[in-house]
Amino acid sequence: MEELFNIERVLGFCEKICYFFTVNLLFILSNTPVLLFLLFVGAGKIRECLPLFLLCLVPAAPALSAVMYAMNRLIRGTEGRALRDYKRGYCTDFLQKALLGAGQLLAILICWTNIEFFSIQIRIFPLVILFVLLFAAAVLVTPNLYMLASRYKMGNLEIVRTAVTLMIAKPVFTLGNIVALLLILAAFEISAGTTVLFMGSVYGFLVMFMNQSVMKKLEER
Repeated sequence: MEELFNIERVLGFCEKICYFFTVNLLFILSNTPVLLFLLFVGAGKIRECLPLFLLCLVPAAPALSAVMYAMNRLIRGTEGRALRDYKRGYCTDFLQKALLGAGQLLAILICWTNIEFFSIQIRIFPLVILFVLLFAAAVLVTPNLYMLASRYKMGNLEIVRTAVTLMIAKPVFTLGNIVALLLILAAFEISAGTTVLFMGSVYGFLVMFMNQSVMKKLEER
């Protein structure tokens, strides 16, 4: 019986690893435009071709929502098959999530354009600081946006308002989301080949795990 119990634990662990791997693989396939950009244009050309790069990132919005939906089910112990969970998280309100992502990327483009304009063309330092802060906020709010989009039935304006509120009112969780991203980037630097197999799903898992208490409070309200 002890050996059987150990075998069940090993098989359960292997199932979780397969779940992470499959969700991450689907996430990568969903972001094919970004991969094509990096392959044929190159990461060094992102600044020069920023509008094109951001356009390629639009599919990342529903893909990231799908990852967070799947990871939330995994944390709650209600996960099914990885493909089914990912597909449901990806297809549910797909157009709304794509529009949410497009709006965020447009805000990032506007902020970056103004940063370069007021720092190079017409040097106005206070405006540079303002748009740098707005640019940072537009990037840092990312996990909150798609965490909410993957979990709740809300309009995009309500999602943005709630995500920004959480980012400001819960600085500890915002810092935790930043640390999660930094850990993934550090792991990528150490072992890129292994990290790329799990980085999307692991990042989604860390974000959803750290923000469980926040989501619980939102649901209680």
